Amino acid sequence: MQINITLCRILCFCLVPVGIYILVKTIRMLKGVFSGEVIAEIPFTQKEIVFNLTRPGIYAIWQKGQLFRRTPVDKFKLELIKVPSGEKVSLPKSFFSPYLNGMDTGRMEMNRFSAESGSYRLSIVAGTSVSVFEKIVLSLLPAKPVDYSQYFLQIRESRPVYYILAAIPLFALSALLIIGGLVAGFMAPTIITDLGF
Repeated sequence: MQINITLCRILCFCLVPVGIYILVKTIRMLKGVFSGEVIAEIPFTQKEIVFNLTRPGIYAIWQKGQLFRRTPVDKFKLELIKVPSGEKVSLPKSFFSPYLNGMDTGRMEMNRFSAESGSYRLSIVAGTSVSVFEKIVLSLLPAKPVDYSQYFLQIRESRPVYYILAAIPLFALSALLIIGGLVAGFMAPTIITDLGF
């Protein structure tokens, strides 16, 4: 059976734009996890803030501060209350704890929660939300003490955690299509000969 090498090359090279399309879609999907809209920001020294959520969805609490500083996550707990009902909203710890660094500041997701639209009060209270092991690790870090005037908590829009889980195989698939399409396109004559066509 005779195979048209030119047609085979075209089909292989067509995998490249498909891979690029999947890559762009995956990056846009993850953008909502890392760079969701800031709903509110509270300086650590303020201890409490009331904010409004205009639509139901998944939200996250991020800590933001200077790079190479020891964050005080072992020195406080967070409480989220719906007002005026006083209903307490659960704040599970972020499983993946995604983080994003800039030139001199960084931020990391601490908690994520689902909430209906309405008003909420976030309070910084005494206590700790980290384990004994995490406390030990934090105490061993040779970082400078935190400057509380430069340490903030942010409430941001987010996406469900399965977006992060789905991104891993999608990144792998896009890389396979881009690299595989290029290699197969250039090597098409050799591949066809080796396969005996």
